[in-house]
Amino acid sequence: MFRYLPWAREGLFVFLRLVLAVGLMEGVRSGYFAGLLPFYAPEHLGLGPATFTLAFTFHQLSENLSKTFGGLLAERVGFGRTVTLAAFIGLLALLLTPKAHAGWLLWGLAILWGLTMSTLYPGLMTLASRIAVPGREARALSFTLTLVMPWVGIGLVGVGQVAQKEPEAALTLLMVAQGVVLLLALSLFPFRIPIPQAVREPYPYKRLLFFLPAAFGQTFAPALVSLFILRYAKEELALEPIALGGLLLLGGGLAFGLLPFTGRQVDRRGYRFALVSGLLLLALVMARLAFTPSPGELALLAALGGLGFSLFLPGWNGFLAKNLPEENRAAVWGGLMTVEGLGVALGPAVGGLLWETLGIKAPFLVGSATFLLLSLFYTVLFWRMRWN
Repeated sequence: MFRYLPWAREGLFVFLRLVLAVGLMEGVRSGYFAGLLPFYAPEHLGLGPATFTLAFTFHQLSENLSKTFGGLLAERVGFGRTVTLAAFIGLLALLLTPKAHAGWLLWGLAILWGLTMSTLYPGLMTLASRIAVPGREARALSFTLTLVMPWVGIGLVGVGQVAQKEPEAALTLLMVAQGVVLLLALSLFPFRIPIPQAVREPYPYKRLLFFLPAAFGQTFAPALVSLFILRYAKEELALEPIALGGLLLLGGGLAFGLLPFTGRQVDRRGYRFALVSGLLLLALVMARLAFTPSPGELALLAALGGLGFSLFLPGWNGFLAKNLPEENRAAVWGGLMTVEGLGVALGPAVGGLLWETLGIKAPFLVGSATFLLLSLFYTVLFWRMRWN
């Protein structure tokens, strides 16, 4: 079985425990902010929607803006230590939530929790790249994300189902889950990310500028439509939320199913074609969505979107794995994740402005143009420069 995995057998058990710990913390976080607080905060804390949604904004900002420093800590202080700290602060935030009857208390807990979680993804992705089997780097990074991200939905749906009937029971459930995470993290406390021997040739840090457009654009383009996709689907496409969910499930399932094959192609033949063609497909899908496609076309667009994402994700990860510096890799990775976070933060505001001034189709067209420009940019870049 081990020969089919993209990660080396040595250290795999520790790596999978870290993946589980990060996944559980993601589930607790999404369950807390999106599943619990909408029901718990108004009734038990006396806080309105503006207050508890702002807590999530502060949490995201504190995490994303500190990921460069968080990545440096994960690699230099010890990843096991930073994971344990994040688990402890998360549990502390949950335990103190019943006392947060003032907005500033809830915001303070959210900010502190976000700061400690800033080490998780830079550290985990750096570790995944370090223990990847040579020639399987793109698959190693892509599969790492696909193992973690489903916990976001599990936490949201699971906690939300309990919280709408018994908010206090939902909070207790989150505390138990976070306690399990803390115990798991304590078993990993001594772990450190392996640091390779220093490379003699200096890394050309100007090269990092070439990663920034895709880091920002890949999150900015979908974020343009993220907050009103349900309304657009209902009013323009005549789709109920359950039908939209079915299309998203079709695209997501296809992307996940194709990932082993597209990832293998990236590892064998390089990341250039997958990165460029994935961006191009996503551009075409967003452009067509702006012009009221038929139900049959929507199914086809969902499939094409899934194919585009299954090409882009390993292409992007392969691009990073082959070209990021080995020295301080977690810190550099954290910096790119900060740029990705800015795309998430700015996209909805820009999308709302475009909708208000130019109509509801405008965000889709701007998102499509963003993906298209990225595809053209990297086509020219790969043609003009040689990347080892």
